[in-house]
Amino acid sequence: MKADIIIPAFNEAERIETTLNSLKNEKWVEKIIVVDDGSEDNTKIIAKRHCDELVIHDRNRGKSAAIYTGLSYVESDFILLLDSDLGETVTEGRKLLSPVISKKADMTVAIFPHFSKRGFGFVKRRGQRVIYRETGYRITSPLSGQRCFHRSWIPYILSKTGYGFGLEMSLNLLFLKNGGVIKEVATSMNHRLTGKDFSGMYHRFKQWREMEKTIWNY
Repeated sequence: MKADIIIPAFNEAERIETTLNSLKNEKWVEKIIVVDDGSEDNTKIIAKRHCDELVIHDRNRGKSAAIYTGLSYVESDFILLLDSDLGETVTEGRKLLSPVISKKADMTVAIFPHFSKRGFGFVKRRGQRVIYRETGYRITSPLSGQRCFHRSWIPYILSKTGYGFGLEMSLNLLFLKNGGVIKEVATSMNHRLTGKDFSGMYHRFKQWREMEKTIWNY
């Protein structure tokens, strides 16, 4: 069986071409949907040449909004959410599909290699604690954006609001609180790292803020 791929993108002109080219000939890929979230560079021009469906937001609305938009263009039974900066490692997404097809999991989440991680980890630990407190379930990578699930979950996903980078926390809580089984899958995926400079710190602050807003919604 094949899956539709949703790739949210914002100012990823330097990386998205390699990602899309790596996916194009994969036998498990049915349709590649790119949602350009108000990019100010050439992301949409590059994406149009390499994807099956390009949807453009006229302004930056955040990752959650991009995913919600992409869901309305899905046609396959199975859906993968993949980041635009994975490059050649995006093909590791195939590992997320099998457990969902075989019904061993309702949603799979990619675990990245240890060497691909950088930062202080406080947002991740906060997410882990909240998930355990609310559901009794322990998740290693609560903020991983690489996920697979069946389209039957779309109405549930659209019924809740994930704020920007709070999407992943929204999906964790949504699936677990509705009886879903989450399976984490080890992969060799790698993408752009967030450093410890001002830009990296701001990204983590934004991620933390939007995660907290999402938690409050539950």
